[in-house]
Amino acid sequence: MSKLKKCLYLINLLERKGALTLKEINDYYQYSSLYEGDDIQARTFLRYKDYIEVTFPCYIEFNAKTGKYELYRHKALYGEDDSLYDYLLSAYHIEGMTELALKHRNRIVLSEAPTGVENIQTILEAIDAKRGIECDYYSFNKKTVKHQTLIPYFLRAWENRWYMVAEPVTHPHEQAVYALERMDNVEMTKKKMLPSDKISIEEYFDGCFGINHSDNQKPETIRIKVYDTQVEYVRALPIHESQKEVESTPEWTIFEYRIVPCFNFYQQLLWHREKLEVLEPQSVRLAMKEIIEKMLKLY
Repeated sequence: MSKLKKCLYLINLLERKGALTLKEINDYYQYSSLYEGDDIQARTFLRYKDYIEVTFPCYIEFNAKTGKYELYRHKALYGEDDSLYDYLLSAYHIEGMTELALKHRNRIVLSEAPTGVENIQTILEAIDAKRGIECDYYSFNKKTVKHQTLIPYFLRAWENRWYMVAEPVTHPHEQAVYALERMDNVEMTKKKMLPSDKISIEEYFDGCFGINHSDNQKPETIRIKVYDTQVEYVRALPIHESQKEVESTPEWTIFEYRIVPCFNFYQQLLWHREKLEVLEPQSVRLAMKEIIEKMLKLY
């Protein structure tokens, strides 16, 4: 059995069960599909521990007081935002299952992988080297292909697509969003290029739902009431990263958000059908009412 799969098993085990002694790890390991009749020996475990530290976005430390091993995330690299950690760890899981996934491909149904991923490496290299990128970009609105020189700011995945926020060299101080799937012939510029404005990713996407961004609107406090079993779905898969649960009964729960209302946000609310009601602000409540009234005319 590969070292990768065993290390992934150890990471998952310590994430689910918390701190464990080596004996406790082996007690669980005996019931795993990876078990081949032998326990993980101390020397082998230390090799796995070292491999995890240099390969994965996490590491294992031994607590001398408790005699247990604990899993930690590389906060110095990933900060307090766990999304990149989770994303990279999932990539290792996919790599670990490749052989069996191909063998049993007639038993697996997958959603489409995010588009544009083939251009991410070049864009990240440009950011790292403080350079711009050149590409041929197809515009849906204009239905034209235009050669662009762009200075990248940020990357974001949204609804199975990768996007880049960048500054066109022809329009300094203006940020625009580009879908990576519509870029062709992507190359780094030979010349050093830096963005005109120092904007953090938190500032740019503050109150943003998805990839939409508005310079004119400020985020609003929005409260919705979710009914019945739909509450558990919203808890498990938050509508937005700002989601807070403010009040709950056996029949309903009120969630609060800090969002700039936009098309994608209203679309997401409608996805929950009659199980969701906008409480405030009144402007968002009325906007939902108008959308539903227009839909009703179609029937």
